[in-house]
Amino acid sequence: MNRVAFQGAPGAFSHEACQAFVPGWEPVAFDSFEAAFEAVTSGDCERGCLPIHNVTAGPVEPVVRLLPLSGLVELGRHDLIVRQNLMALPGVKLDDLKVVASHPMALGQCRRFLSGLDAHAEEAFDTAGAARDLAASGDRARAVIAARAAAELYGLDILAPDIQDDPSNWTRFVVVSRSR
Repeated sequence: MNRVAFQGAPGAFSHEACQAFVPGWEPVAFDSFEAAFEAVTSGDCERGCLPIHNVTAGPVEPVVRLLPLSGLVELGRHDLIVRQNLMALPGVKLDDLKVVASHPMALGQCRRFLSGLDAHAEEAFDTAGAARDLAASGDRARAVIAARAAAELYGLDILAPDIQDDPSNWTRFVVVSRSR
């Protein structure tokens, strides 16, 4: 099976983008954008699917910076509707929260919602990675912002759905390859 690299953990929006824009290929998770680019450059993965711009939070700086240096070919750009969700361990209530963690782009997409919470925002390497880590930690004072798929995958409850500032929130993804 052909492989497509993405940054993040299973259940991330990038994972969803791989399934939508490179269907039938095996999504392969990497902890960083650099590692995802390297996987395609080295031939470990035949394609990469990476976020490049969000309508609310703006450019995804590492991808914008790395893409022209990578020597990879753009095969297409595709927009994915992004619905951000606040999730926590089962039984946790909004009043219990002290920290909300997520990728900086996701936090930027939910500024208005976060300003109404009595909780500190904390940056994480990935939305779904934050969900996975929360599920493993058992920390009832924490929540994360991530895709519905992450809640389902890691056994978390959605405390507040669709918390993005822009109801038409979307992210543009670029699909790359070593050659056409």
